[in-house]
Parts: sequence; C-alpha cells; structure tokens
Amino acid sequence: MPFNLFNFNLTVNEINLNPFNLFRKKLTKETAFILFIDDEHFPIIDNLSKSGWNTKRIKDVKDIKDIDIKRANIIFVDYKGVGKFLAPNEEGIGIIKHLKETYGKSKRVIFYSGYGRFSLGDHLKLADNQMSKESDTYEFIHMIESELKKL
Repeated sequence: MPFNLFNFNLTVNEINLNPFNLFRKKLTKETAFILFIDDEHFPIIDNLSKSGWNTKRIKDVKDIKDIDIKRANIIFVDYKGVGKFLAPNEEGIGIIKHLKETYGKSKRVIFYSGYGRFSLGDHLKLADNQMSKESDTYEFIHMIESELKKL
C-alpha cells in the first residue's frame, strides 16, 4: 500500500517499516550500557571498557529496579555467587527470572559462566543467550553487537 511522505513514495511492504521503530535511537558502542552481574573481577569487563564500551560490574543485585539495571541495555549474569538477596537457592538463574519478569524484551539478558561451554537447559532458556567466560574479548564484542541489533 503506497503512501506519500513529503512527496516521497514508499511502499510499506517493500521496506517493511515498523512505525514504532522510526523514532527509536540505534544503540551503538558509544550509547549502549553493558552491565555485568558477577561476584568476581572479570578481566573482559576492563578489556571492553578499554575498547570504548560503556560497562560496569556489580557484585550482586539487591533491588531489581536498581539504577544500573534500569539503565542497562545488555546484562550479563554469572551463574554462581550472585542472587544472594533475590534468589539465594537459584543464584544467577533467579536473577534472570526476575529481570525477564520485570523488563521483558526491553533488555537482553545473557547467562554466562566459567564452567566451560554448556547448553541452556529448560530452566536456563529464560536468558536471551548464553556465553562462556572462557570466550575472548572479540567473542564478547561480537555477542554484544549481535544482541544490540535485537533491541
């Protein structure tokens, strides 16, 4: 169905416009905020910061509506050692559940662990993606760039 926008003919079917995305700002390296929830220091966070990414690490989550969580576009959640306040029996999985219940699709949540490569079981499929802590900086950047396109 063609329509005229400032004397420029567009066909919605040809360019697949979503009117709700017209005014959304594209997230870039400079504008995205990447949050890591990890009880241990993780060198990748420093490497990403040195590469120009806006990153931050918090050791745990006390309030799911914390300012850093609200501000984050992508959140990496560690498997072990986090979730002591929100979900002590589920640790990182519990945090992911709360994040997805609260923020839905407005944030990308990545489950990551130092326990080697793994596949997401049914209870882990709440996360939008998964990653191993053994991955290098390039792999993290690739994951971040890929996930930003989904927002």
